[in-house]
Amino acid sequence: MLLRPLNTLIALLTFIIILLGFSILWNANDSPPAIVPFSPQQYAPVSPISVVPAASVQQVPAQVEQSKPDFSRNSPPKEHFDEKAHYALKFSDPAEESPKENKEKSKVDKSSKEEDAKKPVFVPDNKKAKDTSEDFTEGGKYLAKIRKGNLPNPVRIFLLENAGSHEEVFAALVYAFAQIPNSYIYQWLFRPRFNIFAVLRSFNLKNLARPRFSTSIKFNEKNVMPDIILATTCEFDLTRIKPQMMQMLHNGSYLFCTIHHADRWHNASSYKYYKEVIPWIEAGRVTFLFLSGHTRRFVEENVVPSWEAQHRSAVANFEVFVPVFPVPLEGKKEVSFSLQGNYESVRRDYDSIFGQFGSFTKNHPDKPQYKELRMHLIGHGKHPEVPEMIQDRVEFNEGLEFLEFYRILSESFALLPAFASNEYYDRKASSSVPASLISGVPIVGKRRLLQTYDYMTEDAMWIQEDDEEDMDVVGRILEMSETEIEEQKARTRTRNIEVVDENINKAVTWARGIDYRQKRTGLETIREGWNWMW
Repeated sequence: MLLRPLNTLIALLTFIIILLGFSILWNANDSPPAIVPFSPQQYAPVSPISVVPAASVQQVPAQVEQSKPDFSRNSPPKEHFDEKAHYALKFSDPAEESPKENKEKSKVDKSSKEEDAKKPVFVPDNKKAKDTSEDFTEGGKYLAKIRKGNLPNPVRIFLLENAGSHEEVFAALVYAFAQIPNSYIYQWLFRPRFNIFAVLRSFNLKNLARPRFSTSIKFNEKNVMPDIILATTCEFDLTRIKPQMMQMLHNGSYLFCTIHHADRWHNASSYKYYKEVIPWIEAGRVTFLFLSGHTRRFVEENVVPSWEAQHRSAVANFEVFVPVFPVPLEGKKEVSFSLQGNYESVRRDYDSIFGQFGSFTKNHPDKPQYKELRMHLIGHGKHPEVPEMIQDRVEFNEGLEFLEFYRILSESFALLPAFASNEYYDRKASSSVPASLISGVPIVGKRRLLQTYDYMTEDAMWIQEDDEEDMDVVGRILEMSETEIEEQKARTRTRNIEVVDENINKAVTWARGIDYRQKRTGLETIREGWNWMW
């Protein structure tokens, strides 16, 4: 009698063990490692490696399973995507298609290839140069002079963004590097927000593939290694897809590593980003990109001395890349100024700002510009209390898509930044300064800002004197004529064009200097398997 309950207990335990086993196998096969945004995964230090010649390297499939993004309302709208390519609220992956779909697709592909064979070979240059015998060809106002015949044909570029932020940075990288002759850019993104795809579509690029989810990168015959890797947020790109990054390094890819948190690259930092980039430094296949000269200087002076002596020569490959690009601006004309940033009262004395705003109309009853003045508070957080007398002229703009954000800014005559701390003057790059250039609205700042963000020029911003408050500058601008204000905004837009040109020049120059993994011909089916229609 005693054996019966014992047998029952054994059977129950066996059943539970079997269920646990199936659960473990199921998760191992179908679920990626959990990734928590803004919590970098830590890995063991990487042993130094040597780069194996490309010809002797075999491509090994990545051991990271496909994961699917969960997009918010700020994801690209459904109409921007191809249902059959699995772009409806998620990124595409041909491997997800059913056998039936694959069979039908193969018939279409066969007929398409027959039609394509009759067509001219696609050349992805977005601004095609005239066929002349001159050494240089000249493009439009954003396209720098490019020497013929000294770049591989074509150049395969992977754009990575694994932080779920910094969309302005990867948009700027896309625009500049897409101007490299016969380049192709493949996007691998983690969590794009605020409809950045509307900005990318406005570039009208024919050599930019629609994005896929960043942690799903797998290498196979169709999905071959890149020549260039653009790591938008290098801190996360090195760690979240470390196996794939190591594969690309061994195969000879070249990394452009964009740094956002300058102080986290110290040898003693708990983030260990320096440890992760050591293999790339020792292989001589990395250039570090900084979003402003002051962040570069911080790393040179405060971080690099903590690195091992044999790695400090990497400073020779420290470059500045300003995150700006052109956008269509069709805003209305209005007398307004904008304030960007968190609404926290610790950053701004709102009582003083609102009080001076209200006094403008009271003290200048006969001047229409004071009566028409509006204020845009573009940001997030708890709203400060607005006095009743100006409530109808203070507008809170939150959760804007990028094009709407730039449009509202462009309508203003001045942008007042709200820096969270003094770190934006020594180790962090503010997004407000490039936003000023992109939208064509001069930023208000003291000469310290001009010296810190050294890509700015005095005639492209409103200089705030040491004894002036923000609203003193606004009052001074209101005394100017409309022509004077428009001329100042035009100089800011011109500076944006100049910096975009500088970015393109840099991208082309850097591409020329890279020892590519392999030389390709224009006949390679480099576009196969990706959707290039926007």
